[in-house]
Amino acid sequence: MPNWFYTDALATRQGPVDDSTLLDLNRSGGLAARSPVWQEGMDAWVPFSAVAGKIMQEKSGGEAVGIGVCAHSGRVYRADEMLPYGEALIGPGQKGSFFRILMEGAVVDIADATHRGVEYVGFWWRALSSLLDYMIKVIPSMLCMVPYYVVTFSSGVAAGPGSGEGQDLASLTGFTAMMLLAYGLGMLGVLAVSIFYDTWMVGRYQATAGKMVIGAKVVNPDGSRLTYKRAFIRWLAKKPLNYLIVWIPSAIGFGLVVAVIGAASNNSGDNAAGFVFAMMTGLFIYFALLALCSGVYWMAAFDPEKRALHDRIASTRVVKK
Repeated sequence: MPNWFYTDALATRQGPVDDSTLLDLNRSGGLAARSPVWQEGMDAWVPFSAVAGKIMQEKSGGEAVGIGVCAHSGRVYRADEMLPYGEALIGPGQKGSFFRILMEGAVVDIADATHRGVEYVGFWWRALSSLLDYMIKVIPSMLCMVPYYVVTFSSGVAAGPGSGEGQDLASLTGFTAMMLLAYGLGMLGVLAVSIFYDTWMVGRYQATAGKMVIGAKVVNPDGSRLTYKRAFIRWLAKKPLNYLIVWIPSAIGFGLVVAVIGAASNNSGDNAAGFVFAMMTGLFIYFALLALCSGVYWMAAFDPEKRALHDRIASTRVVKK
């Protein structure tokens, strides 16, 4: 009788399903050891690993069944089917992919996952990893802007002494177009660096270099590995969306305050003092809004699972390895 409910990798409630379907989902990767499950009569949702042994025992005719959690896939298997690797266990369907990744150097350390709890990475550690990632991306991002710097320098030389008042307007327009083109291409390069770095690193290694340094990884709610598509969605939520939420309201607030106070100062005739007051007030409003809108990041400090806004949108978690 179908009576089990579960949440998938995107934290969406599914069900009801029966015992056999629950085990099949675990085998196929639709359900992991940490995936919450529930049936009528239970006080709360529990990880699948908490009930998997009992379900497997009933399916085997009452014979006691030992279970283990695959350290590579996070799925539950019978312990006698699993391959030990150090202190960890590898599921029967995961041996090939695990050792391929191991030979490629993508696995540095792996620990027993059967009795290991989840430890979420806090706000300040995540802030440190973001700073490290920013420093790593600075150099390739600057290289992308080299053509713009070259065009800007060349236009400055061309407009220097000797050009005078007789400089051709078409030449100025040409330099401006070249600068805009070089700047646009450079920004596209910077964007490509950010997309490639975050998407490929998280999809391939489950962590950016900054997160590797602090010993963290990015996973789905059930602890499974992110696909490249999910890693890209996380980047979209983290960069473009968060930047819009943080910077645009702050800039608009600054502009409105300066415009309103500046207009009032012009009417009163005290332009100099009014300008200074407008700028100081505008900067105060700007930084106040910046701090408030940055809640998309610092909300992780108060969330039980240490999720920032982009983690909620992409249904991801940042956990300790």
